[in-house]
Amino acid sequence: MICLSQFEVIKIETDSTEIELTKNSIYRIWEETYNLKDSVFYSIRYMKDTTQLHIEGWMNKKRQNFGKWKEFKIDGTWLYTIDYSNHLWKYNRKEFKYQYLKDSMKLKADKILIEIFGQEFYDKNICFDFIGHTYIGKWKTYDDGGTFWIQEEYLGSWIEPIFKEPNTYVIKYDLKTSDSEIYDDMLTIELDSTGNLIKEQSKFETRIDEIIVTKQDSFKITKEIARTICLENPLMESANPFQTTLRFGRHKMGEYSGKFYYEVTQQYDEEKDGDCKPNCVITKYYNLWRIDPWSCELIFKEPMKTITRYSQGCGYTGNYLRIE
Repeated sequence: MICLSQFEVIKIETDSTEIELTKNSIYRIWEETYNLKDSVFYSIRYMKDTTQLHIEGWMNKKRQNFGKWKEFKIDGTWLYTIDYSNHLWKYNRKEFKYQYLKDSMKLKADKILIEIFGQEFYDKNICFDFIGHTYIGKWKTYDDGGTFWIQEEYLGSWIEPIFKEPNTYVIKYDLKTSDSEIYDDMLTIELDSTGNLIKEQSKFETRIDEIIVTKQDSFKITKEIARTICLENPLMESANPFQTTLRFGRHKMGEYSGKFYYEVTQQYDEEKDGDCKPNCVITKYYNLWRIDPWSCELIFKEPMKTITRYSQGCGYTGNYLRIE
């Protein structure tokens, strides 16, 4: 266990940036946010020797990394370089003893995705994400008769050295509708030591091989196309901006079970009841559109609302509700 004592945060404002400098007993963290750009520079150095870099790179204001990131040990040993813009990486083979196994499993996971979605979709819409991990797993049968693959020992993330051979590989992917519109952690593939999918029967969650693919080609939807569709199919009048996101029906009991859909919202009204934020209720009213990302067909449009309830300063927002 590492104790990060001597914690200190310093904030600095310049004409063009906002800087947050965090210090603890091990690291000095420099985070510089550019006011007029969607860019944040992030750098970690070791306190024992602040000339020695630990991790450094760029991210956008949604905390998505881009460009090249590098990591070093305190003795200067290079560990890896990740090119987030091209979803590639190089690593120190002397430090990453079992990385060749991860590499081989990633190729098997790629093949599974190509079989499900098609080569065109894989090339244009799927991006490898480096947040996966490895572990030792085993099957366990519970008293109710259900059998599940459980994690017995966590071994490490995808981008850190591990010191034991895993039998389970969790490989994650992002989806993109354009080079500037990327949605994190949308697909997860879990493989056993032979590269086969670990298939758990579930009454609630959709497995990777249960995804409904409309057709094996790339997504056609973009923010610009979605905005045009919404303007051509108006709901309540509003001057507020359109908010867009790609969603997936993970729950089998849901309306969009196993399906991807592109969702656009536009708030047009708001009501507050009570003393916000300690104890109150906030009702927000939206125009809501849902679009098939492959065909750009409008599949849903209706005014909806969300209700946020605050109690003692803590808030919870429910799902979209129809307006009665």
